[in-house]
Amino acid sequence: MRARRWWTTGQHPWVKFVELFLVANAVAAVLSLLLAPGSEEWFTWTIVPDASARLLAVMYANAVVLGVVAVRQPDWAHARVLVVLICVFALAATAMTFFHLDPFLAHPRLHLAYWLGGYAVLVASAPAVFVWQERREGGRLPVQVALTRLQRGAGGAAGVAMGAAALALLVSPARFSDVWPWDVAPLTGRLLGVWLGAFAIAYAWALWDGDWLRVRPLYLAAPITGLLLALVPLAHGGDLRPSAGDELAVYYALALLVAAPGVALLVRPGTQTARRLAESA
Repeated sequence: MRARRWWTTGQHPWVKFVELFLVANAVAAVLSLLLAPGSEEWFTWTIVPDASARLLAVMYANAVVLGVVAVRQPDWAHARVLVVLICVFALAATAMTFFHLDPFLAHPRLHLAYWLGGYAVLVASAPAVFVWQERREGGRLPVQVALTRLQRGAGGAAGVAMGAAALALLVSPARFSDVWPWDVAPLTGRLLGVWLGAFAIAYAWALWDGDWLRVRPLYLAAPITGLLLALVPLAHGGDLRPSAGDELAVYYALALLVAAPGVALLVRPGTQTARRLAESA
């Protein structure tokens, strides 16, 4: 009874469907990439080196966190920034797949069908749900708790950094790989580019929205995602290039900027610090 009441109150059931479907698919990806990185049997293409597999595991772990955060929001206004991210990622990842079919075709066709089937559900549902809900309950909503200068700065810095990295990965994964601590295959690189680009667009949406309570869900996963990114080179030192000091500096700078929005979580609405920062915004 409680589950049925939860399903029919708060966010519309179709919004919850999109969020829960994302979580279910991301959990499966995280488990396969953590337990059998690069496996020809447990993921839809073979990922080498293991550091790249674990990097994608971080990406999907981030999706799990954001999906859980989204489904716990009380209404559409507080969840929509995450649905923006889901829409962009699903559409771009699906389109990108058709430019990199060879790694998928090296596996049983069932793997490609599973990959495309999962994204097809999100492509068919997430944008339609987003447009429908925006027309019913969205648009330019009143700002109740304005973003402070710190919150805008942290979100803007993360968005610019992730957008720049996404552009570099999507345009030329090979050149981006030259400044990365380990070799990144084109398919892996472009999928990471899609992920980072989706975040850049979501942060742009958050700055446009301007309300801290509505965009806070996007900021929540930043610290843990940055931390997990920082752990990948430490766990896979054997995959790093010799003398990869400069490349590691680039990597950790990006990880730090990914985590930067977490700083904004330290300022609670209603406190003297929050009011002072809001007044200076």
